[in-house]
Amino acid sequence: MNGVNMHLRPYHWIFATLVCIVTGCAKFIEHSPAEVTDTGNLTVICDATLGNRGLLDFEGDVFVHVGLITNRSRHRNEWRYVKFNWGSREPTAKAEKVAANRWSYTITNLRNFFGVPDDEQIQEFVILFRSGACIDIYCKSLRNEDNSDIHIPVVDQTDNIE
Repeated sequence: MNGVNMHLRPYHWIFATLVCIVTGCAKFIEHSPAEVTDTGNLTVICDATLGNRGLLDFEGDVFVHVGLITNRSRHRNEWRYVKFNWGSREPTAKAEKVAANRWSYTITNLRNFFGVPDDEQIQEFVILFRSGACIDIYCKSLRNEDNSDIHIPVVDQTDNIE
């Protein structure tokens, strides 16, 4: 029995890799810090080779569409405090290209950036990376593999009174 277990061990990494591929272990969105707080800074980096691959090999400028889900959102897809109009090319919405198929976007103090009052709880930060000059659906955008919006949990550190 011991010889059988030793014989299988070299294949454990193959099994683990296959499980990750099938279950989606690879992250197309990374963020720093790992625990996002409502008054902290946030850097989000996307990888267009993953997710829905909506910006795969895109060479133009990439912009973000950002908002929040708060305790006053009626559902998980009701963005509040949306910062930039869809399709805009505002300089403050421009993502930084960090490598081929990779862009980053940084926000200083999430609560101040969006102008959220202290009595509202920020639950999630929502972001889409997209091409510029978009009109409705005629826009290349990086989303989750199922084409849903990208949500990042936020730890609210305020004393909420509601």
